Amino acid sequence: MKNAIQYYYQLYPTEIHQSNGSYQFQMKDEHYYLTPYNRSFEELQELHKISIQLLERNVYCHQFVLNVKQELITIINHTPYVMLRVFMNSDNHVTIEDILFFSNLITKDTEKSLLRRNQWKELWMEKNDYFEYQVSQFGKGYPKIRESFSYFIGLSEIGISLLNEVKKEDSLVISHRRICSNDTLFDLYNPLNFVLDYKERDIIEFWKVELLKEDFSVSSFQQFLNLISLQEDQWLLLLARAFYPTFYFDRYEKIIDYHYNENILDEVLKQTELYEQFLGILYLKVRSYKILPDMLWLTKNIG
Repeated sequence: MKNAIQYYYQLYPTEIHQSNGSYQFQMKDEHYYLTPYNRSFEELQELHKISIQLLERNVYCHQFVLNVKQELITIINHTPYVMLRVFMNSDNHVTIEDILFFSNLITKDTEKSLLRRNQWKELWMEKNDYFEYQVSQFGKGYPKIRESFSYFIGLSEIGISLLNEVKKEDSLVISHRRICSNDTLFDLYNPLNFVLDYKERDIIEFWKVELLKEDFSVSSFQQFLNLISLQEDQWLLLLARAFYPTFYFDRYEKIIDYHYNENILDEVLKQTELYEQFLGILYLKVRSYKILPDMLWLTKNIG
């Protein structure tokens, strides 16, 4: 790979570190990251523009490096790669404050952007239909999925129904395909992870991963809810996405599509009572702003 980097980028690193198919190296005070690219070229062009816009606003996300042909993509051994100059090379874990910073980064020309991911209702309904088909066809071979699937698909249906109550579309901000407290600042500032979505996406995805941790603090989540300021429809978006159990469906897809062991569901399944408490706390908060259907089963474990 050293020869390819020299040939295509005219960069001459003395030492290259490889991890999971990606390559990192440092030259003087500059850090570089060469990684396979698996999104569309049209999305890459948009990501490139956004990364430049952010840098102009003093947000130091990683910047794309063009190859000697002045192209974003380089084919090496039949694999498309992109090179990034890394500005935030930190392995510090992402905090909710980092997420909130990104939640204010509104970008331009979002109406026809291929990076939009705010069609939650359509996406979730389509996914649910597909998941239900898969379980009907292959569920017999997966006892843990067979026993838990109806519960989590039911929660997702509540999330979808809540979206019907949202009246006003919010602005889109720079979000992430999936970001959580286990990720680092390197991941947060990596434009290859960017999408355009409502700010509630990253906020609640962060907390959904937090609640799976042994040291999750219910009181810290309650304090957070008391500190943030949202409009009525924003609260609804937050609650709707909280009801969509991405942490379950992400693992479900790994099991069905990539043949992971079903045991990866265990950390989710053992936290269902805590998840309900989490939803109940958020539900009561949102109900103080918006009339919602009674969900007493959610609030029974809240002191």
